[in-house]
Amino acid sequence: MLSSIARTLFERRLLGFRHESMRVFLTGATGLIGSHLAKYLVERGDEVVALVRPTSDTGFLDSLEVVDLVHGDVSDSVDSLCSVMDGCSHVVHAAALVYSGRGWDAVAAVNVEGTRRVLMAAATSGVQKAVNISSVAVYGGSEPEYDQEDTPGPGAGFSNHYARSKREAEVVARQVERDTGLPVTTLRPSAVYGERDRLLGPAIQRLLNSPVVPLFGSGENTLPVVYAGNVAVAIGVVLGSPGGGDSYDLGMDHPLRQKDFFYEQGLGMGRAPRFVHLPAFLVRSGALLLSRMGVAPPGAKHLSLERLARLALEENPYLSRRAHRDLGWDPPHRHEDALRRTGRWLASR
Repeated sequence: MLSSIARTLFERRLLGFRHESMRVFLTGATGLIGSHLAKYLVERGDEVVALVRPTSDTGFLDSLEVVDLVHGDVSDSVDSLCSVMDGCSHVVHAAALVYSGRGWDAVAAVNVEGTRRVLMAAATSGVQKAVNISSVAVYGGSEPEYDQEDTPGPGAGFSNHYARSKREAEVVARQVERDTGLPVTTLRPSAVYGERDRLLGPAIQRLLNSPVVPLFGSGENTLPVVYAGNVAVAIGVVLGSPGGGDSYDLGMDHPLRQKDFFYEQGLGMGRAPRFVHLPAFLVRSGALLLSRMGVAPPGAKHLSLERLARLALEENPYLSRRAHRDLGWDPPHRHEDALRRTGRWLASR
């Protein structure tokens, strides 16, 4: 019996599908974006070399059957990273500490210096192109300049360690590109959801298992979220495009209302949520009060509750105009199906 991956590859060859195969070195492969990217690349005929720690859960990567796992970490030396990167044509750097609650030094060691080491190793190894996964968090609390082409300046003064580290990592990526000539493209997704989401997934599961599910305000506003499978497709497009030096926001794949985000996942879990609406003024004042009391989201003490409340109540401020226009990014996964798949995965945990 052919596995699903092998069957897909066989069918594509049978139909005459043409794709110039790449050998892609991937960090963060056991994470949300990385696992979806590994699957996407394998299905289109690329080879994937995944950098994983000895303690990482590689069950999903193992199920793909053809992913090469190499042990290491982004904190390893450039020489060590070069040795496991040998023979790779492209690099995708998706490893990061997100809202871990750790101090700045620990976050910077992974997100800033780890980016420097991975990209320097890529340049030293003769890689053709690298993709750096950043975040719309680099815009901080200000209104974003939609689809901004330039790298924001260093994030000194950020209270949010993740946002600051991602902004400084972008500066590092541009510096490596200037110094070495390695083409680097940066992608900035908004909040990412999907199967294998270990960051927000458990909290969403608990919420949807509650007797009632709170909606912030009317629930009609669009959320700044994208599906991991659509982010994977965008990365694949960038890998196949010439040159580097650009940054693209992936702030919206398809419009998604707040109430639909929860409702469709609930259906995937086998239950239709019952909603209760929280007035917008109550959400804002509550977030302000809790912030002044020093309360923060669990495991993310540097994440602003006030900013979360604003994003939950208002329209999605992040767009993807340049990614659609310049890259031809056409997200294939619609939210209804993607959310229900995510809900089924949550229910199976």
